[in-house]
Amino acid sequence: MRALPLIAASLIAVSACGQGEAAPAPMPAQVEPAAVAEPTPEPVVVPVSVDAACRYAARVQYGQADADVVYDASTGTVSWPAPVDGGRLTFSCAVQGGQVALSREGQTQIITYPTPAAGPAEKETR
Repeated sequence: MRALPLIAASLIAVSACGQGEAAPAPMPAQVEPAAVAEPTPEPVVVPVSVDAACRYAARVQYGQADADVVYDASTGTVSWPAPVDGGRLTFSCAVQGGQVALSREGQTQIITYPTPAAGPAEKETR
């Protein structure tokens, strides 16, 4: 019987918890997104030959300087000095459209090189 008043007082105290807090403010119906400035595009570099495309792929994918990359047109490979053992890393290189495929040991990586954006249409002269 003595426990009944203690239980009742505990229930009242627990039910009163959190009643003094304010309800969160309602969200506005529609929030306008902040304006984001478009980044300035980098100049477009288009390789003009298979050699240039393969060098571009080696630079983008592996961080190799153009001076270190050797393109062999007779075998269709690119190579550069291996960083660990002093040998050479060699990849088969194939270009199709705007994509360069570097292949080695059964694995192929495709690198897309930038193509020029369509410029303003030229006016027809009569």
